[in-house]
Amino acid sequence: MRLKKRECDDPSFFDEVFSKAQELFLALNSEDFPYLIPLNFSRSGSSIYVHCALEGRKLDLIRRDDRVSFSLIADVEIDLPKATTYYKSVCGTGRAVIVEDPAEKGLALDSIAERYNALCPRPAPQRNIERVGIIRIDILSLTGKRALPK
Repeated sequence: MRLKKRECDDPSFFDEVFSKAQELFLALNSEDFPYLIPLNFSRSGSSIYVHCALEGRKLDLIRRDDRVSFSLIADVEIDLPKATTYYKSVCGTGRAVIVEDPAEKGLALDSIAERYNALCPRPAPQRNIERVGIIRIDILSLTGKRALPK
């Protein structure tokens, strides 16, 4: 990182950004260009969960190459007069796993619903577990960065 004073590797900083960020941007390896998508998510220890359809490009790409990267941002404030942005961010790498175990899928759905205060039933009904895909990202590395007002 060019500006070392902005780097933050404190686990409590990572926890803060993960708890405040509204979406996670997930990058997957495609043949020509990276495939980047914003997703709802939840984090449990060293894993991140996202939900998806049971088929589609995301799953096809993960089956070909499970290496992913991701980014989250929180506390964004744009200071127009100073032409700068204040923020806290986390970037990371991981391995994506398509979750097949119904119990783990149910826990992931409940965790995502709780994080976003969703009105869906909890625990997740079996019919919801069967019709939703879950991807677990096992985190390999995290890097934090912040730019705060003086």
